[in-house]
Amino acid sequence: MSFSIKSPSFLAIIGPNGSGKSTLIKAALGLIKPAQGTISVLGHDSVKHASKIRKQVRYVPQRDRIELAVPMKVKDIVLMGRLLKKLPPRIASTKDKEVALNALRQVNMDALWNRPFPELSGGQRQRVLVARALAGEGSVLVLDEPLAGTDAESQDLIVDALGRYHRDNDVSIIMITHDLNPIHMMVHDVLLLKNTVIGVGEPCSIMEPELIKSVYGPTAKIVEYSGHRYCLTRDSGFDRHD
Repeated sequence: MSFSIKSPSFLAIIGPNGSGKSTLIKAALGLIKPAQGTISVLGHDSVKHASKIRKQVRYVPQRDRIELAVPMKVKDIVLMGRLLKKLPPRIASTKDKEVALNALRQVNMDALWNRPFPELSGGQRQRVLVARALAGEGSVLVLDEPLAGTDAESQDLIVDALGRYHRDNDVSIIMITHDLNPIHMMVHDVLLLKNTVIGVGEPCSIMEPELIKSVYGPTAKIVEYSGHRYCLTRDSGFDRHD
């Protein structure tokens, strides 16, 4: 596959289950090795220079492997976003704590600064993990299904925080999602995958009936109403861009 987008951008990666969305991101970050070919991120080879890429890219995986039996507090989780990229000894400075607290404030979790992380609900944990990424440093922010399994309140807070962060900072956001609806107003580009690049462009240009049916099957429907395009698929639910 080959594609390009302008930077900084807010890119949504969509496609049916098993289409390669997470695989593409993991390969780009050097977490898995491509079977063939090469991937370059910010001028670095994803296999040879994976550590350099991860210093410049903030990543929120689909399932974060934080051991809930470890008695870590919310502040410890968010400070990881700043400390893991520092050389030992990794001691949080006053600035680190201020940035971490402000990141939590963006997702309305600052009041839980000292709360044990395992005591939080699933939606609250996801908000903390997004705050951890916002507290970090790097020109690219990658999120793999950050809204999956979250309640409506957490979903709205995460979307609003990402939208503000993108507007106020020179940072590209790449977000894998099965539903464009929550982020349709802030997305610049959409990458449609099904084992390869099917389409890339502005949301409305991707919401073409024949293009969507070629990926999601003949049951996929595009509905236009009042200048807006709606996409209904069995895999992704109700996607909208306006």
